[in-house]
Amino acid sequence: MKRHGLLADIGGTNVRFATLAPDGKIGAVEAWLTALYPDFATAVRTYAEIAGVTLPFERAAVCAAGPLEGDHIDLTNCAWKISRAEIAAATGAKTPLLVNDFAAVAQALPVLGDSDLIHFGGTAPLDLAPKVVLGPGTGLGVAALVPNEARKWIVVAGEGGHVDLAPSNDREIAVVFHLLREHGHVSVERVLSGPGLETLYLAIASLDGIAVKTKPIAADIAKAARAKTDPVATETVQLFTGWLGAVAGNLALAFGGRGGVYIAGGIVPQWGALFDAKLFRHRFEAKGRMRNYLQPIPTYLITANDLAFRGLAELLR
Repeated sequence: MKRHGLLADIGGTNVRFATLAPDGKIGAVEAWLTALYPDFATAVRTYAEIAGVTLPFERAAVCAAGPLEGDHIDLTNCAWKISRAEIAAATGAKTPLLVNDFAAVAQALPVLGDSDLIHFGGTAPLDLAPKVVLGPGTGLGVAALVPNEARKWIVVAGEGGHVDLAPSNDREIAVVFHLLREHGHVSVERVLSGPGLETLYLAIASLDGIAVKTKPIAADIAKAARAKTDPVATETVQLFTGWLGAVAGNLALAFGGRGGVYIAGGIVPQWGALFDAKLFRHRFEAKGRMRNYLQPIPTYLITANDLAFRGLAELLR
């Protein structure tokens, strides 16, 4: 008799678990703060008790927010360290899978339906052309999906969130210069993430000589921008959106992403009408001589909340 498999998505802030039934259905989803548990094994045991599943799991697929080095991932924004050996010991699965979190997200792209996406800008994706996904959350995840000669999809996972942030106007130059003096290196993740939204807010306030009494929280910045009660919050969201579009356009050029560019992560899908799709597309296409190349490339906002689990399930299949 086949047993359930385990799916786990380990982010910089949260760990999410689900079961994969023998018939392929995903269920028993739980999400907890990683800080509540000293390690992955403790979290797995707790999850199994809550989900009513008896260890061992037959199969396990885990994604984590960091680069895969050999058989382990040292999470970029979390104290946990995770390896295939640790997953096997914790779950009982003999040959567990371990991938970067956005490798799992990219793997899910071909199985998304119309109800999982909001299409804004561009036309239709080219068949079997590379797809790109990026997502601001605790960090900035980036991955691509490219076809091979057998018409199968291959994931290209990297650390695209840590490339240099490029300004394109006087205001952005001033912000980047301010951040350079403060941090030494300014990656796109330094701005395009939850902590980055907060960093960007403080940089704008400092440039404008505005005193900030308490450290801003990303959710509060979005709330204030939506209510139009704080000019700094409004500009923060605008700069964030413009830079996100510019970075997405860079990735489309780098990967030849004519299969579409997809926005995931825990920030933009929650913004609703606050997300300025026109500004995003303007910066996405504003690449000089390459504008005509970028204009037809479709961009999508992913609304599915089980994205990583779908990708992990595809990997196990």
